[in-house]
Amino acid sequence: MQESLNRVRFGNIVVELAVRADRYAIRTRDLDSPVYTGFKGVPIFDFDPGEVSFELRGANHRLVAEPGTLGGLTLNFHDLTNGTSTYDWRKVTTAKLRPDGSVIIDFNRAINYPSAFTPYGTCPRPICGNQMDALVEAGEKLPRR
Repeated sequence: MQESLNRVRFGNIVVELAVRADRYAIRTRDLDSPVYTGFKGVPIFDFDPGEVSFELRGANHRLVAEPGTLGGLTLNFHDLTNGTSTYDWRKVTTAKLRPDGSVIIDFNRAINYPSAFTPYGTCPRPICGNQMDALVEAGEKLPRR
């Protein structure tokens, strides 16, 4: 069980009872706390999207890519195998881009995020548009539970 069991509010104080990994946790929040009211968010760099276009089984697809390691790209994606033979989303990383800007996507290297193995994992979800109307029957399948 991952969600909160109960919340109690008294004025601007919120008390929450939760269960994590079969252990109880109590959280308290003061909604008038300067830390809470003064929080303006975490600073971020501007998003620098990259888009990869490719053909798979005769159909054209486009995925937004994120910078990966060593000059490669990371592609978080949904496909038609999700929820049946694969987890809800997966990722594949590429090698460094070629001098002409092209890249090889090897879906045999598609892997599950840790959230595929435990409900306590927190992993980035793909951008909504990173859905392929194709079966990507390559890479890692649903883990055995």
